[in-house]
Amino acid sequence: MNKDSTYKVCTTNNEVYVQIKNKASYLNCAPLRSFLNEMVDEGNKVFVIDFQNCSSMDSTFLGILVGLALQLRKSSGGGGLTLLNLVGRNRETVENLGIHKIAIVSSEFVSNSSELEVLKIKNNSDKACPELIYKAHKTLLDLNEKNSKIFKDVVNFLEQKVEDSL
Repeated sequence: MNKDSTYKVCTTNNEVYVQIKNKASYLNCAPLRSFLNEMVDEGNKVFVIDFQNCSSMDSTFLGILVGLALQLRKSSGGGGLTLLNLVGRNRETVENLGIHKIAIVSSEFVSNSSELEVLKIKNNSDKACPELIYKAHKTLLDLNEKNSKIFKDVVNFLEQKVEDSL
């Protein structure tokens, strides 16, 4: 993970809270993706991501969030993704990519912030790899026609990288 960037997390009553500090990028989002997948596998259905202290985010990170939102929408028993405190360029990016249509965008206060713990890297599979980056961008590409045009070349390039690494 970037030295200055962290994800703080906690779970309460089948709700998962994530708070981002500084940059959310392909360099540091693999541990978060693993954590989110674990939480979904454990039956959690409500995810809240707080961007109050997030200085920037990249398309790999956003692709992971889109994948989570789509997975939650397909699951039985409800659930969903809420994005808190998006401002400036972060909010603009979410809206330009159409992510606000599959997640709730809000400006609430996270009442359990004292319970948040820094997300730790568990193993070497929590490192950025071409496959993670490819899947995240493919998810963004598939979200809507506009994104298809934006990410088509990136996805084609990453697809070749993944094939070359096999």
